[in-house]
Amino acid sequence: MAKRILLFFLIFSALPVIATTQQIIDKFVSDPDFIPSSIGICITDVKTGETIASYNERQAVIPASTIKVITTATALRLYRPSFCLYTTVGHTGTIDETGTLHGDLVIHGGGDPSLGSAYRSRHTENFIDQIMQRALSNHIKSIEGRIVVDNSLFDEPSISPKWMVEDIAWDYGTGCHAFSYKDNRIEINLRYNGKSYDVTGVNPPNRFVVETSLTKGEKENIIVKCENNRYTISGTIPKRKDRYRLYLSIARPDSLFITDLQEKFQTVGIEVKNSNLGQLPETTWFHYPSDYLGDIVHSLNVRSDNLYAESVLRLLSLSDHEKGSAEKGIDIIRKYWQNYEADSLELFMYDGSGLARNNKVSAKYLNCVLKETARDSLIGEYFVQTLPLAGKEGSVATFMKHGELPGELRLKSGSMSDVHAYAGYYTTPQNRYAIVVMINNYTCTRAQLKQKISTLLTQVLSKKE
Repeated sequence: MAKRILLFFLIFSALPVIATTQQIIDKFVSDPDFIPSSIGICITDVKTGETIASYNERQAVIPASTIKVITTATALRLYRPSFCLYTTVGHTGTIDETGTLHGDLVIHGGGDPSLGSAYRSRHTENFIDQIMQRALSNHIKSIEGRIVVDNSLFDEPSISPKWMVEDIAWDYGTGCHAFSYKDNRIEINLRYNGKSYDVTGVNPPNRFVVETSLTKGEKENIIVKCENNRYTISGTIPKRKDRYRLYLSIARPDSLFITDLQEKFQTVGIEVKNSNLGQLPETTWFHYPSDYLGDIVHSLNVRSDNLYAESVLRLLSLSDHEKGSAEKGIDIIRKYWQNYEADSLELFMYDGSGLARNNKVSAKYLNCVLKETARDSLIGEYFVQTLPLAGKEGSVATFMKHGELPGELRLKSGSMSDVHAYAGYYTTPQNRYAIVVMINNYTCTRAQLKQKISTLLTQVLSKKE
């Protein structure tokens, strides 16, 4: 009998020890690289609501761009994917028999971030072309007044006061206006001449003055100063780069549009005299639709577009207010998700994009948004598909590219200095799981951190197959 017991013990002890989910989590968070870290983890079964893995799920940590999940999910639930924003075009005064418009050409911004965008479904010049066609069909030969862009639908400020000053010079920190145009950005192409960098191209062309004193250095350290339409750029560009491209923000996209439209008018002989004619009755020409909100959200989430996110945040406030603002949009979000399990005490939100380091949210709050949105019978499946496919798209194109998980992993990533996070879904033929992993203040490299998170997700989710 003793021999049998000994044999059983030897066989059992030779079997591999299968770690529980909690043991996997405990091992992950005890990594020496996470000693100073704030970590939030929450993985749930969407159908049952069961939490299958968690750690500090109620601690609010910096989410970076994963906060876009809250902005976009709320927008689709309130407005639905087929919703459009409209930019309204018309004129004040009257058009006489000689073709003179005794008034202003007026454009009312409707909050469309995709107007003239490089990422929209229509050609970037489509909006201006439609204005041209309407002016010609009305036989307009001259405009006595001005071209006026109305930005009043959105309250100021256009830029979050919580954003860092060094961010707002770049395209990802551009201001959000009721009238946005061509992504509110300027593209500058540079080439090394042996001593410094020459400007080889600016887009839009012939609109801005760019002066540079850039040289080669160990890393990118670029200082940008902008006054009106003049950019002064100094600092260093990494040594290995002979060609470089910069994307900077435009403070006045309405001014760029007016210049573009006036130039277009000149090609057909329409003169704009820019007289101030005061208040006159207004006639509407047409309402120009944005891309569908669903397409805007998909583009936003895959590319992690901050301008799109800030515009969508202000759109949320229009569901309950005449004018949009970031503050009102955040208030709408708080009130909306209070109807579910999301505790507003676990949300510190100052923008819709995640650029503000003051943003903090718990993994549980973010997971609740994911879980409840996936359950929505009208837009749940649609929203899931707006998130980039890991290993294939967007900022997660290389993450878990050669992973072992057989299901579909869709994740919105978020990153800034000392911050890395993921929020999204893992879907198998039988189940769907909502995933949130957020880590602040790690001491390893970002590449090493990604590998650690990849291992964690593989170990936890493979147990649910």
